[in-house]
Amino acid sequence: MAGVDLFFERTPAAGPPWALLFGDLSGPAPSRTLEFAASFTELSFVARARSIIPCTASAIFPAMTFASSALYQSKTQRPTVARVIATWEKASIGEFGVDGPHRMAVRSPLGTQDKWTAGDRLLLKTSAAQFSAVKIDNRTASWFDGALSRHPESNSLAFQSADHAVRPNLQSDYQVAVRLGAARVRDFVSTGVGHQTMLVVRWEQPFTRRLGTVNSAGRALTRDRGWQVAFQEGMRPRAGRSAANVLSIPPAPAPCYLPDTRLLFDAAWSSSTGLIFICERHPESVPTGQTVVVPIRRIYMIINNASLRRVDGNILLPTFSMTLGLDADSWAWSFSATLPGRALLDLESASNGAPVEVEALINGVAYRALVESIERSREFGSNDLRIAGRGKTALLDAPYAPTLNLTNTQARTAQQIMGDVLTVNGVPLGWDVQWGLVDWLIPAGVFSHQGSYIGAINKIAAAAGGYVQPHPSTQTIKVLPRYPKAPWDWHTMTPDFQLPADATSRESLRWLEKPAYNRVFVSGQDVGVLGQVTRAGTAGNVLAPMVVDALITDAVAARQRGIAVLSDTGRQIEVSLRLPVLPETGIIEPGAIVDYLDGSLTRRGLVRSTSVQAGLPEIWQTLGVQTYA
Repeated sequence: MAGVDLFFERTPAAGPPWALLFGDLSGPAPSRTLEFAASFTELSFVARARSIIPCTASAIFPAMTFASSALYQSKTQRPTVARVIATWEKASIGEFGVDGPHRMAVRSPLGTQDKWTAGDRLLLKTSAAQFSAVKIDNRTASWFDGALSRHPESNSLAFQSADHAVRPNLQSDYQVAVRLGAARVRDFVSTGVGHQTMLVVRWEQPFTRRLGTVNSAGRALTRDRGWQVAFQEGMRPRAGRSAANVLSIPPAPAPCYLPDTRLLFDAAWSSSTGLIFICERHPESVPTGQTVVVPIRRIYMIINNASLRRVDGNILLPTFSMTLGLDADSWAWSFSATLPGRALLDLESASNGAPVEVEALINGVAYRALVESIERSREFGSNDLRIAGRGKTALLDAPYAPTLNLTNTQARTAQQIMGDVLTVNGVPLGWDVQWGLVDWLIPAGVFSHQGSYIGAINKIAAAAGGYVQPHPSTQTIKVLPRYPKAPWDWHTMTPDFQLPADATSRESLRWLEKPAYNRVFVSGQDVGVLGQVTRAGTAGNVLAPMVVDALITDAVAARQRGIAVLSDTGRQIEVSLRLPVLPETGIIEPGAIVDYLDGSLTRRGLVRSTSVQAGLPEIWQTLGVQTYA
């Protein structure tokens, strides 16, 4: 152990020897005896005796309690032997000012000049972007200029300071100015009466001073100033000849969104106020395969939006009501609307006889149709128009399409033949086909059709048990299977929508009894195959009528056609559901798989028809769902 010197400031009380005790005591602690005395309270009671008889009384004293205190004196001196110098000390309050970049301004009678001010009619012309002056012809070369009625001299500094006794310019960047008539060449100025001295330190406590601030924006006062805009008051042209200077402005690209100031929100408000806009002109998104679940709510609040316009000329048509419809057996959307009589002039056909194309916008989704009939009804106090038509797919049918004789001169697949139908002399008609069936090969000369374009497309799709579904607004055709899977395998599919009964305003059920076929023979004609399609797990003893089609030239086509025949059998239920156009679902089109929650019972079905009735403020859709008992 290293040696340690001990220095004592006082002499010991007694000694020698002097005992130094460090740490605990050695040996057992000394014993002490504590004695105390206590007395019970006096015992007293009150009793009444009617006769003298021997009796015995017993009493119990209360528990004895006592309080004590002890004082221990060690009689050990513990003087201060050292001090510690720390890097942090307690600070004292000091009155220091702070010169910060931002200070509070005092009201002053001088205003500021911003980029935009209200102007009066003045015959002023400048070459700057903005110019304002007050009854003086002195001008400077800066973009923003303000002149006063006295002291026409100007200062070349962006920030200047002056007093009554000194006129030269100061070379500092920022200074305090007093009221003078000199022009201030800068964007925004706010000045006041100030003092000549300021405390310049990095941080200090500010004192109360009447100082002005020089910032980038200030409060402007009303001034009689003019400004130059793109449009000016006209005047009689001067004599002579002048050429107009027309700037070539490149055309702006089509915006991603449809210009409309009405915002349609598809979700309830949350704590965030951020708006996320999506592109309304992007290609149709591919389904994700996830089920859209409509929650059960006490109140379903929807803000609907519907409008109708003529496409050529972009003419907005006032509308009382609109109706749209589509089913699995229709290849075009049906359309009808009721309008006021004054809209008749806006619905007249063009000089070339082309049909009038209109666009109905329902909750942000566009539906285009051709106006094929117009009916006017007038009586006292009313004048209405009723128009009706079909979707753009009607352009592929009569009277807009010619009658054609079509055949395949070489072996082609069904999808390739459909593409050839929509081509004239190798030039496409501008229609796209989204093929949803299993393709098969058709030998040369087997396909033959006389009629319109859409007739040939329906013939090819129906050969394999499919149907044609048009796009609402674009020239696109979907070829879909009538049954994505056989009804006995629907439990393995993921539904597209889950609709509770609480979200519907009306439902109706209709039970149908159809023959329970479990086997069907599908055959081609001259060149083809004979297929026997039997429902798995059955004896195949109930035969459906035989199906003969010239385009069934492969087992793939025979199997798809046979599944479509055997699926439309047995006991079925036609369910009709009327519900609003919810933000979660939108307008549900035919071909969607729907789970309808009817209490504890879940009915899974296939949407076969969709009808939309739009009459603001209400928009309703009615679904026809095919399900099985």
